[in-house]
Amino acid sequence: MLAILITFLTDNPEFPLPKAAQMVNIHEGLSSLLVIVVAELSDSYFGRLNLILFTHTAFILGLGMIWYEAHRQSIIALYGALALLTVGKAGRDVTLKAFLADQLWRRSKGEDPNLEEDQEVVGIRRKLIWRVNWILGIIAATLWYQYSTDEELWMKVAKICTLAMVAAFSVFLLGIPFYVRNAPSPSPILYVFNVVKAAILKRRLDYPVSPSQLFKNDSTSDPQIFPHIPFLRWLDKAAILEPSSPPIEQAKTAGRLFEVAKVKDVKRLISMFPLWSTFFVYSLVQATESTFFYLQADFMDDHLWKFSHVPIIVFVIIKTSTSSSVAFLCEFLKKKASPAPRRPPLYRILLGMLCSFFCCLTAWRVEVYRRRKLQLWVDDYNNEHYKTKISVFWLTPQFILAGLMDGLSSSGLQDFFETQVCDSMKGYGPEFSEFATAIGKFFSVMSIFIFRPWFKEDVNRSRLDRYYAMLMVPTFLNFCFCCFVSNWYANQQQPHDIDIDIDIDIAQESQEVSTNNQNLGFDIIAHQELEDGPVETVAEPTSSLRVFERN
Repeated sequence: MLAILITFLTDNPEFPLPKAAQMVNIHEGLSSLLVIVVAELSDSYFGRLNLILFTHTAFILGLGMIWYEAHRQSIIALYGALALLTVGKAGRDVTLKAFLADQLWRRSKGEDPNLEEDQEVVGIRRKLIWRVNWILGIIAATLWYQYSTDEELWMKVAKICTLAMVAAFSVFLLGIPFYVRNAPSPSPILYVFNVVKAAILKRRLDYPVSPSQLFKNDSTSDPQIFPHIPFLRWLDKAAILEPSSPPIEQAKTAGRLFEVAKVKDVKRLISMFPLWSTFFVYSLVQATESTFFYLQADFMDDHLWKFSHVPIIVFVIIKTSTSSSVAFLCEFLKKKASPAPRRPPLYRILLGMLCSFFCCLTAWRVEVYRRRKLQLWVDDYNNEHYKTKISVFWLTPQFILAGLMDGLSSSGLQDFFETQVCDSMKGYGPEFSEFATAIGKFFSVMSIFIFRPWFKEDVNRSRLDRYYAMLMVPTFLNFCFCCFVSNWYANQQQPHDIDIDIDIDIAQESQEVSTNNQNLGFDIIAHQELEDGPVETVAEPTSSLRVFERN
């Protein structure tokens, strides 16, 4: 239902096309922003089960208010429903997926299982359960959508969705005594902001010139914290030991001092910002797909052979199945690849960004063709009506391209995220990705406002063809920028390489110490030779030396 929310809003005369599109984009943008907040609250403070109860209660209340609005045509109820659905949607994927993984995670006591294999099995089972239930829900909604008339469509859809959610949530509540609950523990999300705050508080300090000026620094030669990126050097100040500062524990409690390891983790996370910025335009296309693409389908011929009515939800299935299939295929090919690279190339993200350009290109050509085939007629009351014989399935290519864009880019970003950040942050890839795409969805709200003359009260009077043509420019430029960013990441030194360098330095230092000890041994022996007689030394092929004393 939320996937085609735009068609519900435009059925209300209070929401013309531009206003309805902006409302949907604001709803999706706020929901994406709240994802990271819900993740922090569930992991660090209230627990996942409590957040599931709260967010899903809000979701059910939102669906109930949509049902009420379909009966009463109440604008206040509609705004309240959108607010509740925003909160509910933010907690739907984050908390429920993590909680499902907690229930699937089983380890026998006293054993030492392969942690990586266990996590992989749990991830596969979780994805399978989630996708099967997702597809079953879409199929059920399609059947109800198919056999509903226009007058009762949204009333029945809202009713069925509300009752189905209440029934499923009631079954979920029955299992509360048997669920595995993990106690809340501090998540790495909060200390990202704390490290940034500490660096800002100490912005007036000079950069360290010696490794000893950094708190808990393992390096003995480098005064900079990895990664060595110039525009992130200011974060190093969060680990500087202030000369006239309070005791270390007091500074840590005050949030002014962090160890080098945590600053390094934050720098590695923030170093992904150039890649995340390429997803601003990506989410702009995504917001267009979730609004204008479905509105186009509402104004096209939806007859198919003996079927009198093809539901719009079919295109949700096309887009979702394409995205899931591509993500699964990429995962399968990644496992077959041997050996796996330490950092996966950004080919998938590049292909996804290229698909966003072709998606806009295809949508533009289809809309131009649809407008050419429009037939205008005026009734007895001088009201204009439009009619077209263009089949709704002309929209299939652009929905397939939207699915390819989503499947390639999202899976590629997740894999790259896992190789870029520390182990404690690897599970938060979807949350940070949603946070990045939220900005692009707000860009969509601004773009509709900027190009307001192109948008009228419905699709037929609007110039979506011009809007799609305009989107081709930023999507192509974004693809070029993504190529540049990909090349920049390829030239960056990887964390694994840093570890190798550190090991080499340690080995060299150990060898120097060993050599010094050996030289010291020779000095002692030479001194002893003057007193006790001649000494014979035998050198073996190895680096060790054996010393024998003659009688």
